[in-house]
Formats: sequence, structure tokens, C-alpha cells
Amino acid sequence: MLQLTLIRAVIAVGGLFGLTSAQVTTDCDPTKVTCPNDQGLPTDTYSVDFTSIKSLPSEWQLANYANVNLGSQGAEFTFAKRYDAPTLWTKFKFFFGRVEFVVKAAPGVGIVSSMVLLSDDLDEVDWEFLGGVTTNVQTNYFGKGYTGSYNRSTSPTVASPQTQFHTYALDWSPTALVWSIDGVAVRTLNAADADGNGSQYPQSPMKVSLGLWDAGDPDAATQGWGGGVTPIPPPEPYTMFVKSVKIFNSNPAQQYQYTDKSGSWKSIKLLVTCILTCDDLEFGLHKLSVINSDISNVHGHVKCALNIGI
Repeated sequence: MLQLTLIRAVIAVGGLFGLTSAQVTTDCDPTKVTCPNDQGLPTDTYSVDFTSIKSLPSEWQLANYANVNLGSQGAEFTFAKRYDAPTLWTKFKFFFGRVEFVVKAAPGVGIVSSMVLLSDDLDEVDWEFLGGVTTNVQTNYFGKGYTGSYNRSTSPTVASPQTQFHTYALDWSPTALVWSIDGVAVRTLNAADADGNGSQYPQSPMKVSLGLWDAGDPDAATQGWGGGVTPIPPPEPYTMFVKSVKIFNSNPAQQYQYTDKSGSWKSIKLLVTCILTCDDLEFGLHKLSVINSDISNVHGHVKCALNIGI
């Protein structure tokens, strides 16, 4: 995500800085200090259809001073005035799996629509759309907040992203990360090929973040990347629509715990609470042993507290 370092380094506009950096900050970096456990996604699937609800789900967090409306085309992220940067993210994280976004990007020179996966230690995976570019989308990744020389981005072709809905997916495992559009893979990153001899491969539990911001602000150094200067005030509101988000979680857990400061996926412990009734006890214990075995094959770490109802 080009946004983070460039804005931090060269923009002196207080309002713009505070809003546009919302997607790429962390409250506590577990590679530097001991942090509270992450709230996990305890199920292997999660989905939200923003076209069929009237209020934002409680498991999503809206950024301060932001507004996201819900309508027939889904969640609406709108740039209507300078410094608007509506951002919405999950309160939970997931740990490897697949995410699908059904999205129509916002138009407008300098306007950036984005779908981002972000971890506490600043692993990051991006889809980003420039409002003035009508033929492609950008993909990117970062590990532990390191940006390198901004040479990791690709720009796969997509038809009319500002006027058509498409399904953008990320398949994420310990060995590879695949970006796809409407079911067709457009980029594959093998973990071993990531910068830093693989150490900057995104690999820690991620939240899902949706947002829109203005790279073409008159005082922004990102104007060149964003495609030019955004007219202020804009001639019309620029809106990204998100119809739905689906998550397939490879490692369901109530919490994810960093057991050291390496940031390696192998150091993440799954904290799982299993609730069994007496009637289910025999079956439940058998199933629990299978669950533990499966998790151990992946991580070698699991904690399961049994609450047996009498």
C-alpha cells in the first residue's frame, strides 16, 4: 500500500494524515512488545451481504469521523469533501484462508479504493484501485511494515472496475498468496520468493479493512501515483460500493497469541474454547482429538478449555 510511508514521510496536512493512515496503523506491534491476544474468528466461514442489512454489523469497526451508508448496491464509501477517508474493518482476525470481495471501485482522479488485509505486526496484502484508471487494479504486499523500494506492485487488467462489480479474491496459505479476479488467478506470490528471503511474506493473523482515500489531495506528495490532483471540492461525490465480503478461515480460534517476537506464522498459538454437553461428551471428545490433531499438523499449538454442562 503506497499510502503509508509516503504520507508519513512528506505530508504535513494534519487532517489528511489522521484519516488516510487509519487502515495501516497498529495499536500494538507484537514483534516489539508483548501485546494482548488477537480476537480471532472462531468459525471456518464468515460472510456479510451489505445489500441486505440496514445497519453495520457489530463485528465491524467504523473509523472515527467516518460515515458508511448501506444501500441497494451495498456499503457505500464516499469522498464528498476534502479529507474524507471512510474506513471500515473487522474487529476479529483470521489466520490463512480465502477472502472474497464483490466491489465496484470509486471514480475520480486521485481517489483510491482499497481492500486490505492487515496484521498487528504490519503484514499487509492489498487490492487498490485508482479512480482515473479504468482498465486495471493494483496488487501489493508488505511484511512487518517494510516497504522496500516500492517494487512489489502489479497491475492486472480488469474491465471497467468503476462501473462494473467484480469478485476480487485472495487465497492465503503459509506457502503462497494468490490474487484472483472473477475466478481467474492474476498473481501468485510464493512465500519463498517474498523479499527478505521470504521473511516479508505476510503470515500473521489479519483483519479485513475496506476504505477510500484521496491520493490526489492538493497538498499530497502521492498525486503522481494517484493520477493527478483531485478537484476540491469534487464535482460530485465519488463512491466505492462493496456488495459483500466472504471469509474462509483455515484456523478458527477465539484468540490468536503471538508466543514470541519473530512474527513467524509458526509462533502463533490458537486459543480455542470447546463447549460440550453430557449428551455429546463421547462424540465431542472424539471430535476434539481430531481437531487437536489437525491443528497440531499445521501449528503444533492449541489450547482447549472444556466446559462440560451437567
